[in-house]
Amino acid sequence: MGLFVKNDRELSKGNWVEAVQAKLAENDEEKQLSDVDLKKECYDYARKNFQGKKFTNKETGRGIIVSKDGLGEWKTKTKSRDQILSVKILDKLLENATFSHAEPDKLNRKNIAEISYFDCRCNINGQDYNAVITIRDVKNYGLKYYHHYLDGIKIELYSGITRPADKIG
Repeated sequence: MGLFVKNDRELSKGNWVEAVQAKLAENDEEKQLSDVDLKKECYDYARKNFQGKKFTNKETGRGIIVSKDGLGEWKTKTKSRDQILSVKILDKLLENATFSHAEPDKLNRKNIAEISYFDCRCNINGQDYNAVITIRDVKNYGLKYYHHYLDGIKIELYSGITRPADKIG
């Protein structure tokens, strides 16, 4: 079971939603691998299972294509074991992510309409993360996965007290 948070869209309804959209832990074989070998194994897994496929994002209803370029970008930038493992749930991340914001391409490339950012809560090896996913809207091609990284989630306790106890009453 993951963290429970109030989602802005659900807040008005008073519903609680589970924040963790995908969960994964290293298996015994993976624990024995070096970081380099684990990255190679996960990269090969992603190429076999995700490359060239389109995953429909539930919030937007739009398909996101996973290309060799995107997986290569992930491989180049990935450093931690949890980040390495996260590519094995790339399909769940793309399908369940919520739109954060979009901005123009900073390099003003003519073939890129805009860059969009999505968020998806996940749990890797017992640690909760927000996967920040970058998607390029490529003209005459569609939405294309570019990269993702894991951002740690800090849990803040809420006491329910809005003013000091000595002032109550």
